[in-house]
Amino acid sequence: MLLEGTYFDGVNSSGWPAQVTLDASSIKVAWSGGQRIISLADVDVEPALGSVPRKVHWGATDYLISDDQVNLESLATHCRAGGVAYYIARLESSFSGVVMALAITLSVLVVLAVYGVPRLSASIAHQLPLAVSAQLAETTLANLATLLRESELPATRKQQLRAYFAQHDLADAPPVAVHFRRTPAFVGPNALTLSGSTVVFTDAIVELMSDDEQLLAVFLHELGHARLRHVEQTLLQSASWAVLLTFVTGDMGGVGELVLTLPFAVGQSAYSREHERQADAFAVAQLQALGIDPEVFAQALEQLERSHQEGTEAEPPDAEATDKTNGVNRTLLEFLSSHPITSDRIAAIRAVKAS
Repeated sequence: MLLEGTYFDGVNSSGWPAQVTLDASSIKVAWSGGQRIISLADVDVEPALGSVPRKVHWGATDYLISDDQVNLESLATHCRAGGVAYYIARLESSFSGVVMALAITLSVLVVLAVYGVPRLSASIAHQLPLAVSAQLAETTLANLATLLRESELPATRKQQLRAYFAQHDLADAPPVAVHFRRTPAFVGPNALTLSGSTVVFTDAIVELMSDDEQLLAVFLHELGHARLRHVEQTLLQSASWAVLLTFVTGDMGGVGELVLTLPFAVGQSAYSREHERQADAFAVAQLQALGIDPEVFAQALEQLERSHQEGTEAEPPDAEATDKTNGVNRTLLEFLSSHPITSDRIAAIRAVKAS
């Protein structure tokens, strides 16, 4: 192999035409002012960047520049110092290599997103201090103040329910704060968990349920979300996925936007099916421990399902819902109705009872 280029000694700004020859373990660089023999172990060939001339380094100051890409590639294959960078450059210049690297990257991202991120998020969520959860809920309540308005339930009724819920909370953990709020009609009867420390009941769900045991069943379901820190897990997962995406794409705008919308994301959390299953199982176990038939939970879900179906079929115009002056989109608000009421969930509860 004969490589031609320009040699620079690191002292003079001008270079000399030079030739590089290769043998088994070294290269010889010859120019008009002399020659040098350098071990291949000390030679580093810059990765290719299109047809841009590349440097061949072998010392602190000496180097050679050449645009002979063919012989530079040949030299790079013999140099241990440039091995990793060389193979990366080969991948970048090969269509099949790019496809393979993309497939591997996507596979790793899918594995991390499906398995790694949820497990890591769950672990971190359970380590978060309750003070953080309380601040999260407080911020969300403040941001949604135009939608979660002051309750119109009598103070004695709210006090009675809080005491009833606290009395039937068997978990050895700090009690959760229970808030009651009036909401626009399209939200309907609902309950939601804002964090590991806060649960919200709408006035409509209190009025809908036939008795306090049904409300207790709904509370225990929400308590399951709180105790298992599902909201915190959801936020951590969203942030982690954004960081992964940013790592790949280099787009920091998405992360910044996510951080700015996190308080709303809490109240708008659409819980995963697995989170719902876990919260249902928690509620059923608590009801059984209290000696209460889980059928009350199934009946509560049936009532909620009927109510939501009726609201969907004949939904009256709601000035509050269509008012855009508060800057809140109705589609986002519907995420507050975060519990998919399905016949499968009701059947699962009754299956536990039957067993």
